[in-house]
Amino acid sequence: MAWGFIGELPISRDQYDRLNSEIPEDPEGMILHTASVHGGGMRIIDVWESEDAYRRFERDTLTPAMGRAGLEAPEGEPPPLDAFEVHNLRGPAA
Repeated sequence: MAWGFIGELPISRDQYDRLNSEIPEDPEGMILHTASVHGGGMRIIDVWESEDAYRRFERDTLTPAMGRAGLEAPEGEPPPLDAFEVHNLRGPAA
């Protein structure tokens, strides 16, 4: 069953774009990724084949890309994710 989350990142649009440029290919297991400016940061809505697929991406790709983009992981607990199991996903990309 697909898994997704909504998360708020305390980074600017420019920082997001720099980070995104460090991940040139769609990661294995990613179904959908959206990013929008929200408040003082970026709102991310993702859908993945599984939570495990996302956690592998986070560990093996996202965290190293943050370092290359000059972004530090937040101190303490990472920003919370509003996670959910996907019941239905429609559209041409689904």
